Amino acid sequence: MSATSAYPTVGLRAPGAPTVEAMLHVGVALAVVGLSVSSFAVWTPFGVVATFILTLIVSNAMPAGIPVVIICAFLYQNLVVAWFTPYIPDNNTFDALRGTNFVILMTAFCIFFAATFQNRVRALTELRPWLLLSIVLCGTICFYFALGAVHGGAKDAVVYFRNTITPLACFHIAVLAASLYPVDLRKSMLWMCAGAVIYGYVELIFTMDFLGLFHGDLYIERDIARQIETGVWEKALQETGFVFRGLQDVMTTTFFNTPMFNDILPSIFRIGGPNFHPISYAYGLSIMAAWLLFKGRWLVPIAALPLLLVIGSKGATFMLLVALGARLVYSPSRASLTLAGVVALATTWTMAAIAYGATHGDYHVLGLAAGMRDFLTDPLGQGLGLGGNLSSTSINLDWADAQATGAASVPVESAVGVMLYQMGIGSLVFFGFLVALALAARRQLIETRDPDFLFGFVGIVTISANAVLQEEAFYSPLALGFCLLLVGVSLGTRWRELAAQRAEA
Repeated sequence: MSATSAYPTVGLRAPGAPTVEAMLHVGVALAVVGLSVSSFAVWTPFGVVATFILTLIVSNAMPAGIPVVIICAFLYQNLVVAWFTPYIPDNNTFDALRGTNFVILMTAFCIFFAATFQNRVRALTELRPWLLLSIVLCGTICFYFALGAVHGGAKDAVVYFRNTITPLACFHIAVLAASLYPVDLRKSMLWMCAGAVIYGYVELIFTMDFLGLFHGDLYIERDIARQIETGVWEKALQETGFVFRGLQDVMTTTFFNTPMFNDILPSIFRIGGPNFHPISYAYGLSIMAAWLLFKGRWLVPIAALPLLLVIGSKGATFMLLVALGARLVYSPSRASLTLAGVVALATTWTMAAIAYGATHGDYHVLGLAAGMRDFLTDPLGQGLGLGGNLSSTSINLDWADAQATGAASVPVESAVGVMLYQMGIGSLVFFGFLVALALAARRQLIETRDPDFLFGFVGIVTISANAVLQEEAFYSPLALGFCLLLVGVSLGTRWRELAAQRAEA
């Protein structure tokens, strides 16, 4: 990444980013996403090249806006893909369009990774150990990617490489960008969250009529058709007796996605958001709402809470409720007590879920048990792409046998279990990275009293707790990746301020 004169490399935090600058960042971000997806629709190789060039230009001309570009790509990309759905000839092209955001992310990651070795970056003493840890973790992930490609299928290895590298790439880009340039996300995050909330309510009220306006119904139907071809619903019929009758069966669910309310409340339309994935959308809403809460914004975060209940993502709802509680009870004089309470709540939540699932043959607990069993058998790890919900190695799981034996044949459903299985002792580097970030957020909160770091601590702890029994918590870009992007901005901003103070002294 070349130096640019558009922004000063070091300076104190501005009192507030001008509205015009925030509009520029959001506008450019949406334009990059739209043009990139459109170029993929023309021809996949052309899309890769065009997206690389667009991201390269924006990274050099507007480096402080790259976090906004990544957030928009995660949240709104599939809304653009839906427009092209009727014109996409096959599933491979369809998947290529949905992979646009990963090309944007990895292009930006490569650019900022190259900038890591610049003299001005090495001058930021607080940043150096984190960049070193980031490089070590990146090398570890690449090693297990190569191992998985050799031992399993290359496509599965690529899928889990994407899922595992995304949080690291988000953090690296954000911490470096904020260390060098003034990054203020307050206005842009408010607008993006408000847009996501409004979209959710419109989808909930008008359902398929709304989705049909931009071919969103065809997007969903294409996904369901692929599930039918791979035998997902036939397997569901054999295991549970559920008969798939049409699109409405997939798009409706019980309140809070639990059978407890079957006889009390009617079924509801399960919204998927502009990214067309309910759980990922829920995490995106929860993280944006929690971040805004700690910025003193209440209206939009409270408006997001009913949508989380409708979606039924217990992990995302738990995260927002913990953030709300921490926001209400926090004061600088009892910061340590507040953080201890967050850890206690997360631990209790996880242990209660495991205890309940173990007595009810829950798939998530069975998947976690498989990961722990195989980690103890082979601590080195199998490689990325083996095991996990998105891997072909888990298609033929026999859940009846898993419930009888107390563990699945391969780890699924649990991000922690899958990571232990795939990366073995290498996963300890990933877990250690998260622990170190949580401790850094705690230390900075006590030193600065900046609520940004309370958000970082709450986000990392609650998402890690959810990951024990949920794959999306680590592997969805709008979950851990989004959280670490915001944590990186907070830490980078703090270290830029310290550098400026030293320079003035």
